[in-house]
Parts: sequence; structure tokens; C-alpha cells
Amino acid sequence: MNSAGFTEYGSNMAPEAETLFFIVNPAANNGRARETWASLELWLNSEKIPYRVAFSQDGDDVERLSRRAAAEPGAVVVGVGGDGTLSRIADALVGTDAVLGIIPAGTGNDFARSFRIPVSPVEACAVLLRGLTVPLDVGRMNGRMFLNVVGAGLDAAVVVDANRLFKRFAGSLGYFLALLKQLIFFRPMEMEIRLDDNIYRTKAWFVTVANACYYGSGMKVAPMADPQDGLADIVVVENIHRLQFLRLFPLVYSGRHVAHSAVKLFRGAQVTVVSKKPLFVHADGDLYGTTPLAIVMERHAVRLKVPK
Repeated sequence: MNSAGFTEYGSNMAPEAETLFFIVNPAANNGRARETWASLELWLNSEKIPYRVAFSQDGDDVERLSRRAAAEPGAVVVGVGGDGTLSRIADALVGTDAVLGIIPAGTGNDFARSFRIPVSPVEACAVLLRGLTVPLDVGRMNGRMFLNVVGAGLDAAVVVDANRLFKRFAGSLGYFLALLKQLIFFRPMEMEIRLDDNIYRTKAWFVTVANACYYGSGMKVAPMADPQDGLADIVVVENIHRLQFLRLFPLVYSGRHVAHSAVKLFRGAQVTVVSKKPLFVHADGDLYGTTPLAIVMERHAVRLKVPK
């Protein structure tokens, strides 16, 4: 164990070589992230690939470990967990020379999906070793950083139910089960959305602010989102009858929902959302308070390993 809290295996062949720092979230995917790491660990050792690893205790610990790793020259700080783990790591890497890496080990792995990072831990590790390093935008929401998607309204209520109830026994299907439950109880809400210098008022089921395309275990909510353009894609589903919503919902998996007249699309670098009554807000799969929310996009704030 070194001073940074990481256990070290092997040693780099050259001082200028990149060093892999794996941060494992053992709670991710109901504890299955441990299995993901165990299979990757066997492969790394069999291939004699040097690396360092630490197991996080909570979100704050993820950030602490990430900051220590980022202080090392040539650090590639790799999240073995879900989108929430990755956003915590990325927050610590802003303003450093360290690179973000991904081993998908969460329930949905939606941010990894946007970059076609393989689900197989060994194949994902090959991206770390032989992939490209590209610039990546991040967003700041009420001071907290996010990588993937922020949402307010129905989708955040779904995240609450999925995390508390359904994901424990249904995995990624938990989001769909939570949606069916919320469609019974949730009511569209009046809200005001400020996009840079423009104001949009509506009554809506939800508003989603997306840096990348996917959320909710494969829903292509913002099909045109580009996490390198410095802008967020804003998707608003206006007030329609819940039966219409149910017919619209399956289209989100292909991104074809955006053609519906009730779905409004915007793009901006600064977004604020105020609702008549407080609405749950989620960020990268985790509940994060209630509205109002204020978002500022930061262009090319982090570097990421992606497939060639």
C-alpha cells in the first residue's frame, strides 16, 4: 500500500509510461462490481500489466482517491463502477493532466455506451492500453459536476424508485418498473427553463439536460448530444395524456421519440430550471436534491480514453 491509498502491482517499464489507477466502487450494481474487478484482476496479473487499485468507501472517498492518483505523472484514473462513480472521478480530474478511464461495472453504464466502450472488462481495459485520448465536456449543476445526464421531473422520480426499490432485484429492468409505477402517481408540472438568453415556459413531464446520449440503461434520450461541443442538449416532454406517453415511451430506446410534437429540443451552455413546486433532480443516476437547478457546461474540461 502506498501513500495514496492504492495497492500497487508490478512496476512500469519506463518512467514516462502511463500508470493505471483503478478505483473500484464495491457497491456498484448491487455489489456485482466486485465480480467485474475480480475477472479483470486475474487478466491483468496474467498479462503482467502493472497497475494500482483501491476500493472506495463512498462518493467522497472516490474523489479523495482520484485527487491523489491525479497528482501522479501519467495517471489514468479508471472508474470500476457506474456513471455516478465516473462523475466523482472526473470532478477530481478537472484542471489536471490525468486521464479518465472506464471499466463499465454499474447497473446501466450509459456514459460508457455513448462511447462504445465494451462491457467486457478485459476488452474495456484494452481501450485503456491502446485507445485514443480525447477531450470531454462536463457540466456543473448547482455546483456539483456531472458527466452524463441531469433530469428533473418524472425521470428523477423514476431514479428514486429504481434506486430504492426495483434495482435491488430487477437490475437494469428496474428503471422500466419504476417508470410504470410513477406513471400512475406523477403529474406534469409547470416549469420555466432559461436557455442562455432565452426563456421557455411550459407544463411538462420532465426536462433532461444531457451531455451524452443515453440514460436509464439504454434509453437514447438525447440522440444528437455531443459531449465535446461545449453545449448541453435539453429535452422537454410536454404535457400529454399518460396513454400517449406510454405509446411514446418505447421510441426513446431508438431516439425516435424526438420526432413527436410533444418533445421539444434545445441546446445551450447555460441552463436553469425553476418549477412551480419542487421536483426531484437526478444527476448521473443518483438523486441530487430538488429544483431549482442551474447548469453551466465546461468545454473540454477532462480527457477520456476511448476506442480507436
